[in-house]
Parts: sequence; C-alpha cells; structure tokens
Amino acid sequence: MEAAARGTSGIATLVGGPATGKKRALWEAAHTRSADGQFLLYGWKIWPGLSPRSPEELLASVKTFRKSTVVWIPSAERYFFSGGHEKGNEVADSLRNLLLDTEREPILILASLSPEHWQALAAPPEGGVDRSHVQLLLRGTSITVPDAFTDTEVTRALASTDPRVSEAAANAPNGRVIQTVVAGPALRTHCQRISPPARAVLDFVVQARHAGHGPSMSRTLLRRGAQALLDEPDADERFDKALKELTTPVRGGAAVLVTEAKADAYRLAPGLDQQYVTEASKPILPRASLWTVLLETVAGQDSLDIARECGRRHLLKLSAQFFLKSGMPRARLELAAMLAKAGRIDEAVAQYRILTRIGGDVEEAINQGANALFAAGREKDVLDWLGPLAESGNRSAALHVEVAHVRCGQPDRALAVHRRRAESGDLRSAAYVAASMVSPETLVDSHGWLSDEELKKQRIRRRKELDKAVRWLTELPGRLGRDLLPLITDLTMDAFGIGAVLEMLSAEATDYDRHGAYLLGAEALSADGQVEEALKWIESARQHGVAGTAAVATRVNLRARLLDAAQVCALESATAGDAVPLIEVGDAFANSDPALPERALKCYDDAATCDATAALSAGALAAAQHGMLDKAYGYYRRAYLAGCAPDPAELVRLLCAAKKATEALKWHVATVPPDPGSLAPIARHVKDFPEAVTVAEAVRSRKNIPRWQALAWVADELLDARAEGTGRETASGKGPRHATSSQLVLAGRLYKEAAESGTPRVEERAVRLLMDARSFVEAVQLIRSGHETVPRRLRALLAEALAGRGALKEAEQLLEELLDEDDFSAAAGVARGFNLHEEYFKAQDIAERGARGGDVECYVLLGDLRRGAGDQTRVLDLYCLALAHGHPGARLRIDHLLDAADGRAWEHTQLRKHGLDPRGEIAADWKIPAPDEDAE
Repeated sequence: MEAAARGTSGIATLVGGPATGKKRALWEAAHTRSADGQFLLYGWKIWPGLSPRSPEELLASVKTFRKSTVVWIPSAERYFFSGGHEKGNEVADSLRNLLLDTEREPILILASLSPEHWQALAAPPEGGVDRSHVQLLLRGTSITVPDAFTDTEVTRALASTDPRVSEAAANAPNGRVIQTVVAGPALRTHCQRISPPARAVLDFVVQARHAGHGPSMSRTLLRRGAQALLDEPDADERFDKALKELTTPVRGGAAVLVTEAKADAYRLAPGLDQQYVTEASKPILPRASLWTVLLETVAGQDSLDIARECGRRHLLKLSAQFFLKSGMPRARLELAAMLAKAGRIDEAVAQYRILTRIGGDVEEAINQGANALFAAGREKDVLDWLGPLAESGNRSAALHVEVAHVRCGQPDRALAVHRRRAESGDLRSAAYVAASMVSPETLVDSHGWLSDEELKKQRIRRRKELDKAVRWLTELPGRLGRDLLPLITDLTMDAFGIGAVLEMLSAEATDYDRHGAYLLGAEALSADGQVEEALKWIESARQHGVAGTAAVATRVNLRARLLDAAQVCALESATAGDAVPLIEVGDAFANSDPALPERALKCYDDAATCDATAALSAGALAAAQHGMLDKAYGYYRRAYLAGCAPDPAELVRLLCAAKKATEALKWHVATVPPDPGSLAPIARHVKDFPEAVTVAEAVRSRKNIPRWQALAWVADELLDARAEGTGRETASGKGPRHATSSQLVLAGRLYKEAAESGTPRVEERAVRLLMDARSFVEAVQLIRSGHETVPRRLRALLAEALAGRGALKEAEQLLEELLDEDDFSAAAGVARGFNLHEEYFKAQDIAERGARGGDVECYVLLGDLRRGAGDQTRVLDLYCLALAHGHPGARLRIDHLLDAADGRAWEHTQLRKHGLDPRGEIAADWKIPAPDEDAE
C-alpha cells in the first residue's frame, strides 16, 4: 500500500480457503490510513465499481484504466481459470503490461485465490494446459491467509466492538472465527431455501430435540422421522438427497447437520440448535406421529431424557413408555416415583419390587416405595413387601417394618425387629431394645398421686428392669464389637439421673478397673453443670493414664467458658494426635464475645500440624467470618491443596456478612470455574448494579469473553438462581417472568448495558427483561434507540412494550399489522398491557385471537383472564394444552385449579392419574405392562 502511495505499481495476491476473510482483507487494505489518519490511496479509483466482472469485461476495461487505479479482483480464479487457459493467459498478459506501463503508473492490483488454484499454477503443465503468463503475473505476490486465528488474534477478536466478531470468537471451534461469522447468516438463509424432504428432516430434528432427545441422532432415526412427516414410507432416495443437502457445507464451511465421529450419526449445527431449540422463543409440541417413531427407535440415555421431558409436560403414558424403553435401572426408579406422585401406588410399588429383585438402586427403591405406601396409609402392604427383606438382614427394610408395626398397633412386633437387629450388631436397635426394657417413671395412676410406698416399689421394680437391660446389653459386645458402657450410662441417666450414673461408673472404675468410666462421669457431671466435680473425675482419669483425658478436659472447660484452660488441654490432646479439641477451642475463640479471631487462627494453625483436614477448613471459615480476606484466602488455598477445602459459597456468605462483598464476589469468580449454575450459590449476595458489573468483569477476564457476553452471563445466572429458588416460571427457560424483584431488575439493567454492544439476541432479551420488570418506558426507548426503523424482529416486542406503557392505540395498531402477517407472538404481551390498564374485555378479546392462532402464551393468559373474571369455561383445557406444549407456568396453574376444585370432578382425577395425550387433551385410561410383559 505504501509503495503504491509513493507511485510504484504492484500486485498482492491473498491465498486462503473459503470464508477466511480474503475479500474483507483486500477491501481493508485499499482503505489503509497513514499515521496522520489520511487514506494512503486518497483519490484513487477502484475497479470494478460493481463486482464481479467477466474476463472479457476486464480485458476491455484495462485499456481505459488511468493512473491511481486499484484493480480489485477477489476470487481471481474466475479471470484466470474459468474461460480456459488461453483466456487466462490473455488476461494475465494484459495486467502485466498494465503494471509495466510507466505512463499509467501507479497501478495497484489486489487479488485473491483459493489454495487449490494457487497449487495448480505451481504444478507442471499437463495435457497442453499452459498458464505461463498467469504464473509470471502472480509469481512472488502471494500472502497466505491462515484458516484460523492465533490465540492472540482470538483475544483481540473477543474485544471487538462488532458483536458478530466477538460472539464468533467466543464460540468458534479451533480459532475459525471468520468462518463462524460467515456461516451463521449463510445457514439461516440456506434453511429458508431447502427442499421439502430436507425441510422434513430438519423439522424432525427440531421436534425431537424439543421432545427431549439429545443432540446426536442416528441416520435411521432421521429417515423414519422424515418419512413420518412426509407421510411417504418409501422415500429412501429422497431422504438420501435431503441428508446430502443438509450436510453439504454452505459458505463459511458449516452445514445444517454436522456429521458425528461415530458412524451414521448427525447433530444440528450449534448455532441452529441454539436458535431453534435451547433459546427458542416458543415451546413446541411434537406431532403425534413422531412420538411413535421415537418410541420405536431410541433407547438408553436418549429414551430416559425424553421420558423426563414427557413427565415435565405431564404426558404420563408416553413418559412411562420411554422410561421402560430406556432399560436403565435409574429410569425404572424415576418411573416408580412418577407413578406414585400420580396416585398409582400399586404400579409404583410393582416397579420398586422389580428394583429390589434385580439389584438396581435397592436402598432408594425401598425408601421411596415405603414412603409412598405410608403416605397412602397402607402400612400392611409395607409389612407384606419389606418383611422378608428385613428378615434377610436389610437394615432399611427393617426400619420401615418397625414403623409399620408401630402404626399398626403392634409394638411387640416392632420390638422384635429391633431385637433381631441388635443381635446382628446394630447399636441403634440395641439402644432401642434396652430403653424399652425399663418402664417409664410415673407419679400418678388412675387413682391419683402415688404414695411413698408405691413410689419405692416402682423404683425397686425399675431398678430390676435396668439391671436386666444392662445384663442383656453386656451379652452383646461380642456381637457388636464395641464397648457398651457409654450406652449403659445413657440408659441409666434416662432412668435414674446423675446420682445413679455416678454410682454405677464409680463401681465400674474402682471395682472392675474400667478407668475410662472416670471420663464418662466427667462428661455427665459437666452436662449437669457440676464443673468442679467433673474436673476431679478428670484428674482421676489422668492419674490412671486414660487415653483421651485431655480431649474430655477440653470439652469440660469449654462448657464452663474457661477458654484459656481449654486451650492448654487441647494442645495436650493435639500432642497426643487428636487435633479436634484444638479446633473446637479455635471455634470458641472465633465466636466468643468479644471475638478473638487471632487466637482462633493460632489454634487452627497448631491443629493443622497434626490434622490439616478439618483445621484449615475451619481457619478459612473463621477468617472469612471476621473479614480477614488474606487469611481466609490463604487458609482456603492450603485446604484446597490438602483436599479439604470448604464450600467457596460459604466463604462468600461470611465475607459478605463482614462487609467484604465486592472482594468476595471477585474471589469466587476467580476460584470457582464460571460454569452454568456456578453463580447460583452466591447470587443473593449480588446486591446492586456495581457489584454485578464487578462480577461480570471478573467473569470476562476468567472466561476470556467479550464484556457484553459476560454481562449477559451474569444476568442469566442471577435469573436462573432466582427461578430455582422460587419455582417461578421462566422466559425461554431462563429467569422469572412477570414478577418484580431486585434480581430481576438487576438482570434487566445488565442486559440493557450488554445490548449496547451485543448481538440482536441480547437486545431482544434486554427488552424482554425490562418488560418483565415493568420498565416499559425503558423498553420502548431501548427498541427505538439506534434504529431509524424498528427491525422486524423487534416489532412484536415494541407492541408489547407500548401496551405496557399505556400507549394502547399505538400498540393495537402495530398488533393488527402483525396479525395480518400471521404473527401472533405479540398477542399475549399486548393483552397483558390492556389488562394492566384495566381494559379487561379488550385484553380477553386479544388473548382469544392469539389462542385461535396457536400462541401457547395466549392459552395460559386466556385461562388466567377467564379465571379472574369468574368464568371457568375451558380453563383447564387451555392450561392442559399449554402444559403439553411445555409452557413452564401451566403446571402450577393446573395444580391450583385442581386444589380449588378439591379434585372431585372426573377430569381432575383422570388428569392426575393418567395425564395428557400427545394432543394436549386429558388421556384415556392406560396401565403399565405387568413385569413379565415389559421385559420386551
């Protein structure tokens, strides 16, 4: 460029693959500026004014070129190859003469070639093909354009102010940024022009994805799905052509369907999957015929995923069929839980029985099945099912059998279960049986207060019962393999109090040399508030060298708030290898009044020398509690390396409580990988817009993504966390709708700022969130700012925002224009606006028109409006249809509707038990195949 600007003719040829940016690079080169900001080629003319031109036109034009002309010939193969080698040589010779013509100097030729054509020029002539003049023209002029960006170039692209470039840089595989930029529009255009068979394949893929199928689909599944949509069973040849059409790359190298590494498997291109599936504006109810195809074709994880999606839509029969088709034990467990929730207890228990028989998730099956039977008041069925399992030694079954016996008024049988468990080595059951052997103390009977003589007799009787229980326990150690003196101590304490305990333990220590009894006595005295006596018993244990004396002494001193003495004892315990008491002392220092965090950290450091696992984690939490940032981070790092790090979200919570929110949030992002859901545990600590932006900046740096994308990511995380916490419905699967909150408003502001440099999708999302937060004026301003004419994609949102703002006539006029184009997407939003401004009849009229047009949101809104007006006409039908389509708010509305009606109507009972059919109507009766029938 500089040489041409100085008056020297020249040529440059960019060589690179398709969609690598060659043409754009040539154009940018022709518009290069000097250091002072002036165009280097200011005043030059560019030929051709309109591109492309034919070789003949170029030859004719060369004679007319004057000095200071840029001959701009991207895709130069059409001049040198398309008209035969003789024509190519003629063109090249003409251009060489142009460059050598001093009277017309300077001339600049900017060309581009594909690698294949460049290699053809370098190859020896074959078959009489001679391109010597082309070779002479282009020799030494090539500049290779790489297929991919370097890491440095990707980083620069991420910071681009062009959202198309920055988003492509964030998502492009292997640095192929330019191809990704080009492929998006090319794919969308291609999808609009594909043949009917290819359209059928694409429609099936999209509907299957909405049904819950994973991204990867087999060739067989695609063929059968396309046949179902085309209703042409013998269309194999047309299918092959359609598949080729969808897998052939468009400009930019991308294809509608991406071929998987495994044989005969395909998936939707990532950008299209995002557009049609994961971020689709409307839920889709797959055609009824497609469910049959999926049932006959899929299995394993795909079948399990579809079963879950069907369950979410309350398509219970389909869900059950896909669960069984999956063949995975987890699928059967989820099927049983679904059946139990639907009130189909017998069928649910049949599935739980199968799981306990085949050995899949046995404990969970027992617990879920027993709980389902208990909830239905069927304790005898619990005994029939789990009794044999309890007899065979299953602990979970035994526990449920014991509860069932008690509920059935059979305490003796419950006790017998525990006795068997105790004799098999279960300490909990041993304690239960021993306690049951001692009758409770009573002061009155049916005749009134007991006399002194009666109380004396009762005490003697209970003492004998206690002795019997203790003898029974002492016969168990060989089976339990442990010292039962602590259990006997608790039993005695419950029966006769501290005096009897001390008497018993003193005898154990002095008569039987079981000196550990001194420590049990000290614990009992400390719990009773007798600290001085407890310390005397500890001293006795110390004199006899009882292990663990220092640990018990620590706990006794801690109960008495004697922290200095407790620390001395804890250090002694740590020296003996038990660091837990020292950690407990550290916790006491950290929570004392006034707090002594430095002394607490000293305890944790000392404890870490013999047991880093708990000490470092405790140190991190204590330091965070007192706002000691560096200390908290240091302990966390050490704990992480030792494999015992505390939950980072808990550190953030403590630091935020200590008024260190900004630093804590930045630390969390730097520490925890910013994956989907990672911000949820700390979302409630993001209190204001500056803090949210701080988190976004940290995410941008950590993920190496554009700022607008980081802002949108944080907004989505805040919304998802709120939706998960409140169970609210979501907009396009993310975030709450039509309910204000600080997080919703915050997310709207983040998206609004992201929209200034983000993609159209981000702009649309920002508008939607502003409207959800009822910031209609801001929504209208955002739509109209930066657009001389409102883009078609924003017209529906503008109509909704105008209605919400109160500009009802303008909103209605725009809505009518959309409805004339069969676009019903704004109907629900506009109807809400009219309803908000108390135009109730007009709101219902618009909602009815939208519902007739098939808008799912209008189904729900119309049901809401009718309920609000006291009109129950087809309300349940509308909600059911919306639920079958996958509307996230329909299920909750149906539950409220059924609760209000007490579930007495036939359709309510039928809906709960049988769900919906693929048309969105209440399903007819169906049943799960018997176990010997579903094996196939």
